[in-house]
Amino acid sequence: MRPTRQGLLVAVGAAGLVALGRFLGLPELFAVGAAVAVLVVACGAWVAARSIDVVVSRSVRPSRVHVGNPCTVEIQIRNRGSRTSPVLRLRDPVTGTAGADLLLAPIPLRKISKVAYRLPTTARGLITVGPMTVEVTDPFGLATARSRASGPVEITVLPRIDEIPPLSRTVGPDPDGGAETGSLGRVGEDFAALRPYVVGDDLRRVHWPSSARTDDDLLVRQDDIPWQGRICVVLDLRRDAHDLDTIERAVSAVASILRTHLRRGDHVRLVSTTGVDTGYGTGASHLDSVLEYLAIADRSNRGTMHGALDAAERGATGALVVVTGRPSGPDLDAVEAMGPSISLRRVVRLDTSDRTATSRRTQVLGVPPGSSFADTWTEATPSSGRTSATRRASVRRRTAAR
Repeated sequence: MRPTRQGLLVAVGAAGLVALGRFLGLPELFAVGAAVAVLVVACGAWVAARSIDVVVSRSVRPSRVHVGNPCTVEIQIRNRGSRTSPVLRLRDPVTGTAGADLLLAPIPLRKISKVAYRLPTTARGLITVGPMTVEVTDPFGLATARSRASGPVEITVLPRIDEIPPLSRTVGPDPDGGAETGSLGRVGEDFAALRPYVVGDDLRRVHWPSSARTDDDLLVRQDDIPWQGRICVVLDLRRDAHDLDTIERAVSAVASILRTHLRRGDHVRLVSTTGVDTGYGTGASHLDSVLEYLAIADRSNRGTMHGALDAAERGATGALVVVTGRPSGPDLDAVEAMGPSISLRRVVRLDTSDRTATSRRTQVLGVPPGSSFADTWTEATPSSGRTSATRRASVRRRTAAR
């Protein structure tokens, strides 16, 4: 139990009245000061007699949320004491805000009370909630008793993700995404070739007309294995390339590109100018780890664009997308000069009034301030999926490999 700020001021005032009444010989002042002092002591005794015997549990739903989506903290309080609880005050600090301050009506014996409040999700990053405290205060607000009810928890606010179309599937070496045509049991989209029957093959895939023209062997239809594209996204985090607006738009754009291609089954990779390199990966776990990083990514004085492009070029194949704020001429030249394993390259710049422009091998996609990245990307991106020419090229490559 301890006095509140208001209680301390009242106690100091009571002491002043008592001293002044004694000094001036005014019994009235002395009596008023003494009465106020007794009130402060009585309030402290009242609070001390109200022990806090409650069990508090807190849950955050969801614990990972995208910018702008609702996130709710639900609190459950159970009274396990021997009598009805007094009025309780819950204080739950929240990063970047004044925190939650909740008053609870008295809770009957062995009963449960539930309250909830919403967290701000207007900006990406980590939000720390707690530690939560429970307080009992006397009716005059002069004394309070406080106990810790729940520890701190962290909520990750992920960047906003827009629905955008994926880039056209690229033609080029695909060391991790593809498989040899002779892999057994793989079923694809298009007819690629015939091969000899191997024990374990599905008899429904035997090509009987062709098998009838051979002496002994059965021939099995081998379909073209679905292409798994590869895309590497380079995120420019240089402080001199961004302001507070463009860095948020850049992170959101990167998250949208990566999520779109992962949903299509592509191998995706994120490289940043600060030295982060996730490597190629697929699936929900890879996306989760990338989004966790993007939630806290910020501008930095470390790293260069040339260093990030050099790192991206090592092992890169397929598509390359660079997302930046203010690229320099040498930055664009470095993208243009990357090796032939990069068959599709695009630069997204977020601080220019220029619209889309295409050099010999690089498409520069300008997204002016106030414009929608999703609309600009969609307008510049042809319908996804492999064209018939791409499919024929894939068949030719597999046939030549055999």
